[in-house]
Amino acid sequence: MEEKTKSRGAGNQQVGRAGEYFVVAELNKRGAFAVPFAGNMPKIDLIACNHDESRTVHIQVKTKRGGKTWHSSIVGSQPTSPKNEEVMFWVFVDLGNIEEHPRFWIVPDWWIKNDIYNAHQAYLNRHGGKRASNPDSTHHAIDENRLSEWLSKWDILGIVE
Repeated sequence: MEEKTKSRGAGNQQVGRAGEYFVVAELNKRGAFAVPFAGNMPKIDLIACNHDESRTVHIQVKTKRGGKTWHSSIVGSQPTSPKNEEVMFWVFVDLGNIEEHPRFWIVPDWWIKNDIYNAHQAYLNRHGGKRASNPDSTHHAIDENRLSEWLSKWDILGIVE
C-alpha cells in the first residue's frame, strides 16, 4: 500500500505565520536582520535590513502548503513600472509537505502589482469584460509558474550578501 504524503496539519492562520517565520529565518541565515511586524499594518508582514542597517525593506508574505496557487486580491493592482529604489517586496512561500524545505520566490512590489493587473485584464477579456461567476469578487490566484523567474532571488532585496 502506498503511503500518503504527510501534509502540514496547520490551519490557514498557522500556515501564514509559519511562512513569515521561515522568511525571517532565511533572511537571518543569510546575514540580514529580519523580524515579523507585530503591528496591524496592511501589506507589511515583516521588516528587514542589511547588517549595517543602511537599507531597510518591507515584505508581504504569501504562503501556501500545497497546490499551485497563492491567494491574493486585485485591489491595488495597476499598470506599474520598475522603481529604482524599491523597498517593498512580496515573498511567496511554498511550505510543501512536512519532509520538504520551503521554497521562496522574492518579487518586487511593482512587478507583482503589474502582473496581477495584466493577468486580471486578460481574464476579463476572456469573459466579456466581467468575472464569470461573481462580478463583485476581488480574489486573484497567483500561479507558481508566473513567478518562476523570482525563485530564490534573495539578492534583489539588497540586504543579503
